[in-house]
Amino acid sequence: MISLNLISPNQKEYLRYEYLYLYVRTITILLLTFTVIISALFLAARLLLQDNFASLLTSSTIVNDKNSTADREIKDLNKSLKDVQAVQTDFVKWSTMLIDLNRAIPENIEVTYLNLEKKTKIFNLNGRALYRDDFLKLKDNLSKLPYLEELASPLTNLLQRENVDFQFTAKIKLTGINL
Repeated sequence: MISLNLISPNQKEYLRYEYLYLYVRTITILLLTFTVIISALFLAARLLLQDNFASLLTSSTIVNDKNSTADREIKDLNKSLKDVQAVQTDFVKWSTMLIDLNRAIPENIEVTYLNLEKKTKIFNLNGRALYRDDFLKLKDNLSKLPYLEELASPLTNLLQRENVDFQFTAKIKLTGINL
């Protein structure tokens, strides 16, 4: 077979570029078409997501509004519980100590002054004993109390036989009181 070429080499070259141009143009048009389609899909997805976000935001705001009163009540209750706990930790059950002190005081003893200080943990007791033996019995009874430590009284308390004016000082053990 003989091939006959009736086109000049310049026209051949022109047709080859023309064919290449058409090929590139077709591919470019296809790419642009796909890009537009994908962009349209992304735009639709974005609008859908914005709508879902807006509805979710609205529903979460409604839920938060409903729960805000419950949250506020819970915070108020927790604050009240903390206040109660603070009061309970500072509470000292003085009645237990006072009952035991009353039992420790023998007859013929008159108490004129009693001071119990929580902050300094100081105990002071002043009074008058009819006899020295009553004073010594009181001293012995007070030293046996588990709430008092380092019980002290001046030596002048022992000098008189009758009508003994006495003074006692001691440290209070608060841990023993709240039993």
